[in-house]
Parts: sequence; structure tokens; C-alpha cells
Amino acid sequence: MMEEQALEIDLKLEILISTMNKTSLSFLEAIFAYHKLDDLNILIINQTEIGKELHSDFKNIRVINSYEKGLSKSRNIAIKNALGDICLIADDDIEYLPNFERTVKKSFKKFDKASVILFKIDTFTGETYKTYPKKSIRLSGNRDIKSASSIEITFNRTTIDSNNILFDPLFGLGSYFQSGEEYLFLKDVLKKRLPIYFENKFIVKHQFIRSTSNMASDDFIKAKAAQYCDDYKIFSYFALLKFIIFLVRKRKVPLSDFILKYKIGLGGIKSLIRLRYAKY
Repeated sequence: MMEEQALEIDLKLEILISTMNKTSLSFLEAIFAYHKLDDLNILIINQTEIGKELHSDFKNIRVINSYEKGLSKSRNIAIKNALGDICLIADDDIEYLPNFERTVKKSFKKFDKASVILFKIDTFTGETYKTYPKKSIRLSGNRDIKSASSIEITFNRTTIDSNNILFDPLFGLGSYFQSGEEYLFLKDVLKKRLPIYFENKFIVKHQFIRSTSNMASDDFIKAKAAQYCDDYKIFSYFALLKFIIFLVRKRKVPLSDFILKYKIGLGGIKSLIRLRYAKY
């Protein structure tokens, strides 16, 4: 009992929810089916149109209506306006598990130097969302964070804010590159030598999605190529070639489309260079 009271006093959690076109707070009921909303601190970034804003009459549920598009822009608005000691990145199609608050707080007490802790995602159907490490560990390299999902991410707000770590607005749904924003966010954390841990505990549920379902899509290949450019610079062309060969070997892409898919990836590399590096 004393430990739980200390956690409540020492750490304030805040859930940062990105959503679109909401005019009512009723969608929160499904996300927090096992919780009283009065007990939670929530910041909602609602990307919408003028005249269709979302409003809250509750002090513990803050709303910012944004008229910009792009998931990473939404995440960044949330980070810049967050007030909690520990923040959780959330979407509007998830369900938090019972006692997730206690799980998160105890983990930040356990890993007291952590800037980011990644947790596990359960599924509504009981299927394994993805392969996780078998035990809680510190993540030390880019390979460790490549498959991270945004709703796994919890972070120390002061550390992230003081190091000016944000999501790259070129990446993520609604942006030029439709995926990869989580990896680049966490890569920046590692680059600044801030500790990231994986905690072998579930905190949230999400619909099961096969990780390989969109690997051969043009959007995914373009985003993957842009990530290679960010990681490997001039050697990104070889990394892209290796990836397309992998897709062909796994029969995700027919051999007849090899050149087409490689050219799509080249377009992603050229676009990132133009959008990010042209000024240099």
C-alpha cells in the first residue's frame, strides 16, 4: 500500500492521444474500458476542420484542436504541450489493460534512468502481435528499435523535452513517407545517448496486424528507402537493393516487378534528399 501511494505521489502519468475529426469524448470509453476517466490525465490532439472542434469540460482531459494534417505533427503538438512526468503515446483504436498505470510507474521506478520504456501490445483476438525479447532489457542499437510501434512507447517528458526530441514530420500517416516515424524518433533518443528499455509486460491491446502485409506496397518501399537514406547515406542504394531482393525471394514481389519496385525506392531516397538535405 505504501509503495502504491508513493508511486501516485512521485509520478504523474499523461496519455497523449492522436485522433481525427472527433466532436465528442465518447470514444474514450472504449480506450479506457477498465478505468475511471476521472482518475486519468489525458491530452487529446484532434486534427479537424474549422467549425468541427472537439471540446472538454473536464480539467483532467485537455483538448487541442489542430488544423494541420499528419500523425507526426499531431504527436509533436502533444509532446510540446504535455504536462505529465511520464507520457504514453496513444491512438484512438486501442484499449488499455487494467492497472496499466501501476505497471508503467513501477517500471520507471525500476529503470530510474530511463528516458523511454517500450512495453508489449496484446491483441483483441489473442494472437501474438509480434515477437518480443523474452526478458526486460536495455536497448542499445538501431536494430533493437526497428520494429517499435508508437503505442508501445512511454517516455520521461523532461528528458525528451530538454533534448528537443520530436517525431520527424516527413514520416508517418498523412506525411510524405507513410511509416517509419517511431524508428526515427527512437533513433534520435539513442543518438543522444539516452537510455531506452524494453519491459516484458503488456499495457495495451490493439487489433492484430500481420507485419508483412504491406511490405511490398509502394508507400512502404518508399518509406523504407528513405529510412535507409537516413541510416546509411550513400550506401542506402545497396541497402535498398538488398531489400528488394528479399521481397522477391519471399515472393512478396514478382521478379517481373523487380526494377519497378527498385525505382520506387530510388524515388524515396531522392525525395528525402530533396526535402531534408537540399539546403545543405
